[in-house]
Amino acid sequence: MPGSDSLVIVLDPGHGGSNEGLKHRGLLEKDMNLVTANAMRDELLQYDNVEVYITNPEKTDMSLKERAQYAESVGADILISLHFNMSEKHEMYGSEVWIPSVGLNHSKMHGLGDVFMEQFAEAGFTLRGVKTRLNDDGLDYYGIIRESTALGIQSILVEHGYADHDMDFEKVNDKEDWQALGRSDATAVAKYFGLTSSSLGRDYSDYAVNGYFAPEEAVGSDLTEPEGAVLVHLSSDEQGELFHISAHDDGSEIVYYDYSTDGGTTWSQVFPFANGENSAEVYITSVTPGSEVCARVYNGHFLYTQTNSVFYEEAEEVITQNPQGETNSPSQDISVAEDVSDTYTEVPEQAGVTQSSPVPMYFGLMCMVFAILLMITAFATYKERMRLRRRSREERKAGFLPLRRLQQIEHICMVSGVCACLAGVTIFGMSYAGRIEQGKQAEKAANITQNVSTKQPITSGNERQMQEQVQEQEQELRIDLASTEGYVMTADGEICPGDELLAQIQYNEEAAMEPETVTVYDIAEGFLRVPLVEGIARNPYDVSAFSGSDLQMDYNAGDGVQVMKGIDVSKFQGDIDWQQVKASGVEFVILRLGIRGYGTGEMKMDDRFYENYRGATEAGIKVGVYFFSAAINEEEAVEEADFVLRAISDCVIEMPVVFDTEPIFYDDARTDDLTPNQLTAITKAFCNHIKSAGYKPMIYANAKRFTTVLHLEELEEYDKWLADYRSAPDYPYAFKMWQFTEKGTVPGIAGNVDIDLYFYEE
Repeated sequence: MPGSDSLVIVLDPGHGGSNEGLKHRGLLEKDMNLVTANAMRDELLQYDNVEVYITNPEKTDMSLKERAQYAESVGADILISLHFNMSEKHEMYGSEVWIPSVGLNHSKMHGLGDVFMEQFAEAGFTLRGVKTRLNDDGLDYYGIIRESTALGIQSILVEHGYADHDMDFEKVNDKEDWQALGRSDATAVAKYFGLTSSSLGRDYSDYAVNGYFAPEEAVGSDLTEPEGAVLVHLSSDEQGELFHISAHDDGSEIVYYDYSTDGGTTWSQVFPFANGENSAEVYITSVTPGSEVCARVYNGHFLYTQTNSVFYEEAEEVITQNPQGETNSPSQDISVAEDVSDTYTEVPEQAGVTQSSPVPMYFGLMCMVFAILLMITAFATYKERMRLRRRSREERKAGFLPLRRLQQIEHICMVSGVCACLAGVTIFGMSYAGRIEQGKQAEKAANITQNVSTKQPITSGNERQMQEQVQEQEQELRIDLASTEGYVMTADGEICPGDELLAQIQYNEEAAMEPETVTVYDIAEGFLRVPLVEGIARNPYDVSAFSGSDLQMDYNAGDGVQVMKGIDVSKFQGDIDWQQVKASGVEFVILRLGIRGYGTGEMKMDDRFYENYRGATEAGIKVGVYFFSAAINEEEAVEEADFVLRAISDCVIEMPVVFDTEPIFYDDARTDDLTPNQLTAITKAFCNHIKSAGYKPMIYANAKRFTTVLHLEELEEYDKWLADYRSAPDYPYAFKMWQFTEKGTVPGIAGNVDIDLYFYEE
């Protein structure tokens, strides 16, 4: 693992002693958890540079605080709490993980949670998501996460599946299942940390983990129902009635659905959407005339929204839709069937109200066109026959067709043309009349809609009679809508354009699309998959044009971009022979000017800054400076900038003045709890102050800090200095300078030194 000799993993099998966890069909959760933990440990120990410990190997009573303290005592990098699930009404199923609610612990564990989800999907589980939950005090609800966070330990709680539901039971009901899950969990951890195993023949060093910004405030559970739940009838065939169900949820995954054919009095079992999808096509066989079909769509917290209703009349099928649906609490009873293994064939198609087709009208026009062609043919045949009659007998015999045959063709074309013309006129007339009638019905529907929506007075006797009149109007409108183009009726009797329904379906589909991402390489954490930031400059360099190493590193793309070779140094490089450095080909140097203590907050000059400045300038090497920041607010950032400006007031600075923003991995730091918004504001404050003094500011960071800590869209005007220790920088965004090694060798400097390329155009 980058940055440490070994990765220390602590596994926490949940429950123990008198706290046995779930009990169902002879299963005992504390036993299941320990078997899973042991299998996970055995698998992880086959990876290189890994230590694994188990908090409670004897399944005794052990408090959550004691478990976290044990993890701290062994130097844990991460604590993973292992569990199985059960719901009160036995209606839920699927896998989920719970993570810390705030800060870097949240963003890091969200990435790990995503990998667990991938493993669960491979095992055939329904995915309930990566989630957070807060208690009444606004802290993490789960004690093991809360206690671990208090001790500075990353933690995650894994719920493998619901032992009380048939959808999961077959995957979690015996020792072999628990061991298989333990090995799968180990693979998730190995992927996340980029581990390798020679004995298993696995190398996950190139595995890309999802990167996330640390949230500014604690993120709690999603307490809102899904949005835009829609039910649409697609088609009918021998399998039944085919429906499209969809919804979206900005805060959670869409996970389940159920349906009713009696307006919500009784409900089907709860079915899963395909993992990662928010729509499904389902056959319902129990639809009969008079049925009112509706559905409910559930998110990962088992909150649901009810869709519009689809109504069926005795004489003619009528479909009415409500794009908004109704929202309900998760406490409402759900009728769950015993057998949940049924599956449905799914094919999407648009839906709408019953409409007349323009095809008959077009067919009538085609008939009339065909009739004209036949008439023309008959006339041409007649002309040819008359011409031949005037010829000699021998000439008529030599003709292409005899006169009698021409006469037969003439008669056939004439009769067929007359028939086709009559048929075309009849079809066109009937279709045109139908369109006129349809327009009248649409106008009638609109008038009724206006009456209902504006609640116009109904001039009948008492209130009961008035209510009956409204119901009669609504029923009449429902029937009229069977042939009214462009309008649909909601479950609560309101009218809306059909295109609104289709727009909602399209929005649901777009909401399910994965955001565009890019993969970056971070020197501390390996490959990260991060959201693509639109509107900022992209990496302009041809990565295939880089070659060499150390001072032989070069860029030759023929695109007009030139490079200067340089180094960055501090007091740790000791005595430097600057003349020898210059002779080796070094053209510039970025000197560390000073630092702010990450613990004390005190600003100090680098002990060798002025010595290095004199040596470099006397050797003819261009000089820039960097300051290692530990500012915790914008005022301190300006203070740091002033510190730098005073120090270089008598210096010739030809290269950038750099703001060095880095995390502290090896100790607690005053900057640990800064949010992305705060760090971005601090960076801007320093750079703006340097720029206003007439110098060129630059920001130094690695790929992870640039893409998941700093908001690049707010820092577009400043040049970037990228740290990436590979042979070519495929980082997706623009940068001006590249630190390509921290272990370079340069004549005149003892030991390793950072080497850089500065890009410019002549």
